Amino acid sequence: MKPHPLLPVVLLALSLTISGCTGNSRLEETPSSPAESLTNQNTTKQDTTNQEQNSTGAEKSNTNKNSSQVTVKTWSADNNETYTDQGTLLYRWNSRVPEVIIPDKPQSQYLINRSIRENDQVTRLSSFISDIMDIPPASAAGTPGNNYLFTYDYQVLRNDGTILSLRQNGTDIRKNDRQDTFTYLSSYDVEKGKKITLTAISDDPEALKLALAQAAAGQSSAGGSNATLLTHLMTSGLNQFALLKDGILLSPEQNADNAESAAGEETLIPYGQIEKLFNDYGKQLMTAAQKSGDEAIETKEEPEYIFPESSTSCLTGGDLLEADPATLRLARNEIYARHGRKFDAADLQNYFNSKSWYQPETDPSDFKEDSLNEVEKKNLNLIKTAENQLPGKEISNDGVTLKADKDYLLDLDGDGNCESVRWSSTEGKEDPDEKNFGLYINGKYQNSIPENIRGNINLTALDLNKKDKEIELHLSVYQESDSIFSFSFYRYQNGSLKLIGDLAGPVCNGNGKLFRQNGMRAEGDGSLTVSTDTPFSGSSPQFGCYFTDLFFSYKDGKLTEVPQEIYFKKDYDLVTNAFLHNNPGQYYVVSHPFPVTTTMEGDTPAFSVSAGETVCPIGWALKDGHTFVLVMNEAGDCGWVKETAGDSDPDTAYYLEVPGWG
Repeated sequence: MKPHPLLPVVLLALSLTISGCTGNSRLEETPSSPAESLTNQNTTKQDTTNQEQNSTGAEKSNTNKNSSQVTVKTWSADNNETYTDQGTLLYRWNSRVPEVIIPDKPQSQYLINRSIRENDQVTRLSSFISDIMDIPPASAAGTPGNNYLFTYDYQVLRNDGTILSLRQNGTDIRKNDRQDTFTYLSSYDVEKGKKITLTAISDDPEALKLALAQAAAGQSSAGGSNATLLTHLMTSGLNQFALLKDGILLSPEQNADNAESAAGEETLIPYGQIEKLFNDYGKQLMTAAQKSGDEAIETKEEPEYIFPESSTSCLTGGDLLEADPATLRLARNEIYARHGRKFDAADLQNYFNSKSWYQPETDPSDFKEDSLNEVEKKNLNLIKTAENQLPGKEISNDGVTLKADKDYLLDLDGDGNCESVRWSSTEGKEDPDEKNFGLYINGKYQNSIPENIRGNINLTALDLNKKDKEIELHLSVYQESDSIFSFSFYRYQNGSLKLIGDLAGPVCNGNGKLFRQNGMRAEGDGSLTVSTDTPFSGSSPQFGCYFTDLFFSYKDGKLTEVPQEIYFKKDYDLVTNAFLHNNPGQYYVVSHPFPVTTTMEGDTPAFSVSAGETVCPIGWALKDGHTFVLVMNEAGDCGWVKETAGDSDPDTAYYLEVPGWG
């Protein structure tokens, strides 16, 4: 269960033999490749397109006094980029999936998140990987147009504490023969934790479906017959819609066999055209939606500068660590543009003409290098170093992968000077499974990392906190069944590495140990999220909460875990399959009745449990020295169970059998 199964690791392939950041400072106007142009047109970094939505019902509407506080944050954000041996982008995968937090309604929180998971792009990811694997290395290296680009993001359209409306949309580009866009619209009743459907809001859903389809066809500006569009809308199911203030936002669903059949735009159908077909529940939702405004979709304008202070202060390693070719090219030429230099490359000239600060005065042939100050010259060299290390580069949530037996120039301590980083691994003489690991920085052996390691080694560079201007190193070692031997992080200071945290140690207040991990995310703000497997070593085998997210904070040179009130299970698909009863070995069957209460400290029954039914654990908590498990039955009811010692006797154990996955 390794972090990112997107591709076999394609790592940095350029071996640098120089030990400092030196080079020719006249580096302007390197032409952009077709790959970079395609990248700029079709993809952006996910953190620049949408901000996390944290609005609450109280903030949005004073009339909605009973609404819950709902926060939508990013649950998973996968970033994978690989460049060919010539420095051309081979593929980029950027995806963000939302998670809903409702502190006073854990049942609704879990149900909504489980529904959101239905749109996960597992199938697309699998075919995306397959297509990339089929690219011959020679073709990939020699054809700049061999781009594979995937984006998947979300937007909060409405969040008033009563109705939550989301848009999830993406783009799938594979060379020149596939360019798909897709959108999922959905709305949820926060109180019930249920997705809002046509069947729920109308006693005659087919009539409502026809009215929506007719209204959408009548508004369509696309060419072709309205009858054809109407037929497509009626056969598509019309499951993709969202409740907004002024009406229902409708999105035609894509026909997998004919992508062109979905060539229709989103359409807002005013409530006045369809409300007569609503039942009482539908009218209640409509009234609630009309009481307050929708969320503003935040867009980030193109910044005036790539690096605003590159003429007055040195860039740091963190600035350049994950920068792509197009960004580095603009940043390099931005230094010249500040001095009024004109450009022969039309795209560069047009780009800088759009900046309010740019005053084109000097022809390229007349520009003098002496006009650059020492900081600018140093920054040009730093940018050149980053560009030289693009070939073979791979970026993922784990950071930038560093390949064994290669030299890398990285500004680890943020002083504007690059350190030379190199590591190697050799088999032990007596035990071939044991490896002799050695890491060298500026030629000095770093003894803070264990010398003898058993398992598969992966070393990456990442930036945990952009404010400290440092680059951290992350060492992960996986053993049999992907179990973790080491999941450690280091900072470089005063000529040596210092351990800032090994997450393979105790977690959850000492009640567990990180056994496996399934991805991590560093935001650059001092926070680190790790998707974990089997962290609760001390809990009863009758109620394992095996798949969850752990949160860590990086401050004052140390990574520390951030405690959670409830550790929710994140294996939504497995729990769903358990309730579908697809595989008897994959769900919990109750052995005998046991108490399920509405709160951890009380004794008020939440629901009754009968022998033979399925009740899945969905969360784990620690309170007053006791462990509790939040369980859900097939009806979606939730309640708490106090853990007892594990028991395999079917007469006393909670379950007849505990599934292997949890």
